[in-house]
Amino acid sequence: MAAVFGKRHSRLYFADGTFTLKAEDGTYYNVNRELLILKSDFFCGMLSLPIPGHPPLRLNQTSKELLQKAKEAGLDGTSDETAVKFPPHFTSSECDIFLEFIFNILPWTKDSPGLDRLCALLKTCDFYAVESGMEYATHHLENHPDLRAALRYQLASTYHIARWAHRAFREMMLASILDLSLQEEAWLGWDAYRVLVRTHAQVAKYRLTLAFFPPDVVHAHFCYDKAYCQSRWEANWVGLTGGLGTLLMDEVSGAEMHDGLSEMEVPGMTGECRLLTITSIQDTPSEKSLLRKEEQLVETAVEALIKTWA
Repeated sequence: MAAVFGKRHSRLYFADGTFTLKAEDGTYYNVNRELLILKSDFFCGMLSLPIPGHPPLRLNQTSKELLQKAKEAGLDGTSDETAVKFPPHFTSSECDIFLEFIFNILPWTKDSPGLDRLCALLKTCDFYAVESGMEYATHHLENHPDLRAALRYQLASTYHIARWAHRAFREMMLASILDLSLQEEAWLGWDAYRVLVRTHAQVAKYRLTLAFFPPDVVHAHFCYDKAYCQSRWEANWVGLTGGLGTLLMDEVSGAEMHDGLSEMEVPGMTGECRLLTITSIQDTPSEKSLLRKEEQLVETAVEALIKTWA
C-alpha cells in the first residue's frame, strides 16, 4: 500500500464519501461520487467510464456495489492512496470553495459573496464544466462593487464573456490611463493594455477635432442673418462652456454631449436654426455621427481584442 501524506479536510471528508480527491498541499477530500457526476460534465465523463477488466455496469447496481467494483479494479479516487489530484494550479482554498458549492454547504448570506470566492468558483467550475457554478459566479460578479474594470476584462478574456470586455473598456475609457495601477496593468496583459492606450490616444485626437470644428448649422428659411447665426453657433461651440470646454476637460463624452444637445443654449442664434441644427445632429445615424465616433472607436478596439481570444 502506498504511503499517504497530508491531512483529511475537517468538513469535506465525509465518513460515507465514495470519491477521494487531493489538493496540491496534501489535503484530502472524501465526497459523494454520484453528486459530482450530476453537477459536473467533467466528472460525469470521467466517472461514468467502464471499469477496465469488468463487465459493463448495470443500471440497478447500488452505490456500494459500484464502489466495490471500482476498488477491486484499483480505480483512482476510491481511497486516500488512490486519490484523484486537483490540478496543481488550484490552491487548497479554491478546492474548498469548489466543493462547498457542489455540496451546497456555503454559508448563507443576503450579501453578495466575496470577490475572491467568486473568482475561485469561476475558475474551478469552468475547468470542471459545472454550468450552475458558472451561472452563480457570473450572476454575482455582474455588478459586484469590488470588481475593478481591469480585472473584469481579465475574467472576460479568460472565460470568453464578451459583454464584460465591452463594459470594462467603457469604464476604463472614463479615467486617465495614468491612473492604472501595476496590478491593473497586469490584469489587462500587454495586448489589452496597448489597445487601451492607443484607443485613449485616438479618442483624445477625435475630441480635439470635434471641439475645434463645430458641426454645420442648418438654417431656417427665414433666418435673417445666416453669417451672424453661424458665428454665434461656432463661438458657443468652441467656448469653455460649449463643446470645446466639455470635451477637452473630459466633463462629458461625445455620446453624453449628443444626448444633452437639446439643453444647449446659443445666445444670439436664431431659435429655429438652433433647433434644426441640433435635430440634424441627433438624427444622424450612429455610424455616421461625429458625436458617436468615440463609442465606435472603443467598440472597434474591443471587438478586435475579442477576436484574439479564440
